[in-house]
Amino acid sequence: VAEKKPPLSEKTKADIGPKIRKDFDFSVVRSDLNAINEALDEDTQRGTDRIVRAILQDITELEIAQKQKPGVPRSETRLKNVCGKLDKLEKAFGDYLAFAD
Repeated sequence: VAEKKPPLSEKTKADIGPKIRKDFDFSVVRSDLNAINEALDEDTQRGTDRIVRAILQDITELEIAQKQKPGVPRSETRLKNVCGKLDKLEKAFGDYLAFAD
């Protein structure tokens, strides 16, 4: 997740959409997280289910927030919004991984 930010700060016209769709393919991420979740005990699953839903929602929100017209730079507000979505997604993945410890 963190590797998506530098292109945005270096070039406000950076099109990160294809990279997001490739790295965070919604159906693949959902399938992988559900497969991992099945290996966990029921009590842990109660906590991770909420986080899995948040991760999937964050991916959807990021996909929407990053869209822009070709050749048009992101405004400062839009750039902050996309970076905020990336931060939120990074935190959600961190929360999920915390259950593995």
